[in-house]
Amino acid sequence: MATIICGWCGDKSHMTPVGKPIVHRVRTYGHDERWVADAAYTCDGCERMSVVTWTTSHDLSDRWLEDYGHNGGPQDYEDARWSPPPGHDRSLPDVPDDIARAAAEAWLCHVVGATRGACALARAVVEATAKKKQFTSGNLVAKIDALAGAGLIRDAVRGQAHEIRFIGNDVAHGDLDRDVSEEESSEVLELMGELLTEVFQAPARRERLRAARVARTAGPVAEDTPSED
Repeated sequence: MATIICGWCGDKSHMTPVGKPIVHRVRTYGHDERWVADAAYTCDGCERMSVVTWTTSHDLSDRWLEDYGHNGGPQDYEDARWSPPPGHDRSLPDVPDDIARAAAEAWLCHVVGATRGACALARAVVEATAKKKQFTSGNLVAKIDALAGAGLIRDAVRGQAHEIRFIGNDVAHGDLDRDVSEEESSEVLELMGELLTEVFQAPARRERLRAARVARTAGPVAEDTPSED
């Protein structure tokens, strides 16, 4: 049966069918017949259930298909849409809730193919991040540079934030004749994730490690005290 990237565990997994597909004939013209099929599968890895919908030129209830090796599921050449899609759940526990929700929504746009929406939201996440750190004056160029000037992001991440701005601006300013590929959208969202790590997640992890170290030594230890090693 199907092998996909499971939307639950994120692994490339073999999917086992649960029951038979439900098939509906689509109204067609001439001899061009189409059926829409829905089916449930469980991941052999995490055992969670996913649902797939696809359009096929075959009536899957016809037994003769089995003689040609058709397994009853979506074929590689058919446009199958799996739910949940890979990447639908991006956890950002150390990011402020409003920004984390917008970032997750950007990823959701990406996985369903709304690439321009994903990039527009990524741009909004960059600006919201700057505002969260009290950089509210000027345009987004100034806000990104202010984050870098304050030492909250490295110069490389500053450049990444500007790349998000460039692509997001095309959408935000109505330049809709420019397509955004899935590769571009994915790269933009990965860069967005690096910015969020730099500003929020890495400092939070560092603080947790520092607090654990202080607890182990049963007293405060100066942050800049060199180790004996």
